[in-house]
Amino acid sequence: MISRPASPHHKTAHLTASDYQKAAGYLRRGGLVVFPTETVYGLGADAFQADAVDSIFAAKGRPADNPLIVHLPEVSWIERVAASVPAHAELLFRRFSPGPLTLILPRLPELPAAATAGLPTVGVRIPSHPVCRKFLIACGTPVAAPSANRSGRPSPTDAAMARREMDGRVHAILDGGPCEHGLESTVALVEERRIVVLREGAVTREMMQGVLGRIPVLAPNSTAEPELSAASPGTRHAHYKPAARVVLFEAGRLSAALAEGEGSRTGVITLMKRDAAAATGGGRETQVPGGPGSRHLLRSMKSVEDYAHSLYRTFVEFDHAGCDLILAELPPAGGIGAALRDRLRRAAGQE
Repeated sequence: MISRPASPHHKTAHLTASDYQKAAGYLRRGGLVVFPTETVYGLGADAFQADAVDSIFAAKGRPADNPLIVHLPEVSWIERVAASVPAHAELLFRRFSPGPLTLILPRLPELPAAATAGLPTVGVRIPSHPVCRKFLIACGTPVAAPSANRSGRPSPTDAAMARREMDGRVHAILDGGPCEHGLESTVALVEERRIVVLREGAVTREMMQGVLGRIPVLAPNSTAEPELSAASPGTRHAHYKPAARVVLFEAGRLSAALAEGEGSRTGVITLMKRDAAAATGGGRETQVPGGPGSRHLLRSMKSVEDYAHSLYRTFVEFDHAGCDLILAELPPAGGIGAALRDRLRRAAGQE
């Protein structure tokens, strides 16, 4: 066993993608390892070492009632953590895994309670990131992991962001380059006669419905079933927030948003066509309409996918630039836009 990070001054090993075996060694000995996935970077521990799982919560400052997701390299590993896999869950795993889909299933009693916040269910995911898959196989054990950020902050989507959040708090950080999606996985609760999507992600309700046919894929009814959110990470506590205050606006309403929310330095995120972004200086510091002496940083996203991929990195850039206000355009709700709108609303405190 290796010692726990007892303070923010613990020495962290910074590893390249080819060092995945070394990273797995830290984890097998009870250490905490930051690793890449196709969604965001995760903060992992051996799911069956209770003390190691507990140390995830200490490193993040994460509430103990916020469950973790268990990461596996293959579908065949699901029986190591889940007591049963309904046929419709297996259909979804076969179609969308490896990939950004987490399904909540009945858990095995042997799985430490900390990994599931004491719930009778466990979130299971099979990531597609090639470095992640090599790392998970080398670990030889299911890996419990939330995102590798301090609780409530934007999730890291590259190793540099992860280092800023977790250096000195973990034993190793495995650099696998930038994440493909940039938003956390879809989380869906598997029930006997329905699937309930508790957190939106790149695998949409429409995509799942196309696979399942008559089995309904639903959004949770927060009024009638408020307890459902307890089964998923990222739904009950403040998440995804930069230091700056976030104010949202619909397309075409930037001027009104500027008038309503003024900061000494304001970051602005808009969704524009490529030619329009070039014409307005998208991606560079620029002056946009505002109060006297106000400085603005404008980031123009060329697509909804680019917006999702860049959101957390943009939040961090604006924080580092000293912005105290971020104005963010809400994207259309279709496809990945639903997940992006969810993260933006949470960042703005619209839980």
